[in-house]
Amino acid sequence: MPVTYEELTVGYEFPPASYELNASLVAKYLGAVDSAGDDSVPPLAVAARALAALAEWLHLPAGTIHASQDFEFFKLVPVGATVHCQAKVGRKLTRGSMRMLVLELSVADSSGQKVQSGKATIILPA
Repeated sequence: MPVTYEELTVGYEFPPASYELNASLVAKYLGAVDSAGDDSVPPLAVAARALAALAEWLHLPAGTIHASQDFEFFKLVPVGATVHCQAKVGRKLTRGSMRMLVLELSVADSSGQKVQSGKATIILPA
């Protein structure tokens, strides 16, 4: 069941997510960004899939804005690899009618090696 902004606290950890970065997923991403690929998954495709997995656990009302993201990439992931994503609330801020969340993400490969980490800032309507 997705959690709401009101239910979240700083440090709240979302359930971990694992997913395969299969050829179909990579092809859809490459088509969306009009790019050619190779045997590795584009790092931003990994990040986009991690954010999509997180969105399954967070209620995002209409009007939510993905304001910014900051990712650090450590290694490439081959097509077909399974990765594991962990996310938590790094910051929660309310100013008048503005509500903001900074979500911290960490993605590792099946051996536990860190693939990427980062932060995404979203602004939710009141």
